[in-house]
Amino acid sequence: MKKNHITPAALSLWVFAMILLTIIPMQASAERIFLAGYKGGFYIRSEEEGGMEMRLGGSFQADYRAYAETDRADSRFDIRKARLLFQGQVTPWFRYDLEYEFQGNATDNLVDAYGEFVFSEMQALRVGQFKEPFSLEWQGADKAQWFAERSMGYYLSPLRDVGMMLNGSMAQGSVNYALGLFNGDGQDGSARGNDHATPEITGRVAVKPFGATDMGSLRSLQVGASASYAKIDPINVGVGVKSTGMAGLTRNLYVLSVNSNKFGVLQDVNSRIRGNVEAAWVKGPFALTGEYTHLRYTDIDTSEIEPTDADFSSWYASMAWCVTGEDFSLAGGVVNPIYPRQFFNPDEGTYGALCLAARYEHFTGDKEWIVKDANVSVRNADAASVCATWILFPMLRVVADYTYTDLSDPIKVRVNQNGSIDYINRENVLTLRLSMDI
Repeated sequence: MKKNHITPAALSLWVFAMILLTIIPMQASAERIFLAGYKGGFYIRSEEEGGMEMRLGGSFQADYRAYAETDRADSRFDIRKARLLFQGQVTPWFRYDLEYEFQGNATDNLVDAYGEFVFSEMQALRVGQFKEPFSLEWQGADKAQWFAERSMGYYLSPLRDVGMMLNGSMAQGSVNYALGLFNGDGQDGSARGNDHATPEITGRVAVKPFGATDMGSLRSLQVGASASYAKIDPINVGVGVKSTGMAGLTRNLYVLSVNSNKFGVLQDVNSRIRGNVEAAWVKGPFALTGEYTHLRYTDIDTSEIEPTDADFSSWYASMAWCVTGEDFSLAGGVVNPIYPRQFFNPDEGTYGALCLAARYEHFTGDKEWIVKDANVSVRNADAASVCATWILFPMLRVVADYTYTDLSDPIKVRVNQNGSIDYINRENVLTLRLSMDI
């Protein structure tokens, strides 16, 4: 699959161009004054109300993972994420966002690159590469997550792609919606070829049914649904589900691709259909969330079998409690990051915020597509996580996550020098993380 990706040199040109866009108006008009400061990120903006603005930010995650299983040699330090972010507005009616990932050897390191036409405070049209509107967990920011990694259902979601999306809200923010058209072949990708391949249509709606009422605790109840549909090429049949301890590694607990499956090379496929239902509720320092995600490939054709489907599903339920009393909030259709009441300052006896969370999740893979004796896919996986997040400042967190995953089938983890093979039926992993978002 051919990948078009932005290089560090090209990114530098982007940065230079954005700086020029900011500086040139400053030089062209002596009366116009630009200000610099920090508010959720470093910024340069025009003194004029609604004028040009550019924000410089980024995110960084350094991990240490320790596994209890002696059959694997994966315990190690790792840079989980290292990103540079430029965002802002040219006018109040046009915003932009550029985000680049420096971690890893992948060629598709361009994360976000889009422009957004703002019709009103309630509606906008986004064009470029960004998150497809799917799933409560996926739409939430990384620093709003309660665990070191998102659930197994995340790997069944459409993630990022190139396209356009209309998004907005109504009923005083009680209804949030998004609907978009995308290439359907992932971020920064170009793999379309079959005549029947069509753009992917993806949409999500999140509703607070009691948001405009006086019904107390029910006002913060949110329910939602997401769906996506596309006719695709065989090369875009791809499932790579991971547990918490496999995230960021090449290992998976289920694999399905054009070349890696039970029945040989895939010759054709009809469509890819995804569905998701979600629910969330917050009350002061307590929060509950849950989702169910389903993925289906229809009419997969190989030389060995008649066209048949492949089905995958996952669900999770989670809860969180801010021990230090900070309130959770649901706004814009997502759970928002916790803002500590008191920042970390030992001299004044303040130490930030502490949140505890627990999650149970389940994944079901299509057993008909598992390659016998390959030991790279399981029929089912169940995982339980407990996590403590210490928020020193809004931009700095320390995370300690323990996750136990039970696998229905053995997964191959290592081939030894003497030819013997090590397998795991379970995974115990402790993740310690320093996370910074500026």
